[in-house]
Amino acid sequence: MKLPATKLQQRARTKYITVKEFQEQYSLSKAQAYRILAMPEMQEAKIKVGEKGIRIDLDRAFEIMQQIFA
Repeated sequence: MKLPATKLQQRARTKYITVKEFQEQYSLSKAQAYRILAMPEMQEAKIKVGEKGIRIDLDRAFEIMQQIFA
């Protein structure tokens, strides 16, 4: 975990998106999106909302996917 360079970066809110937005962002099918999100590496990019809902930290998911698929 890297420290923020400024207080502005420290206070920046994390952008969480729905699975549908995630799949549209990367042109994935619904099955592909859920398969990627089920990977153990992606746990830190996901949060649960309610009983079934999932939201994804877009920036963190992008970093993890770069490491996995590079």
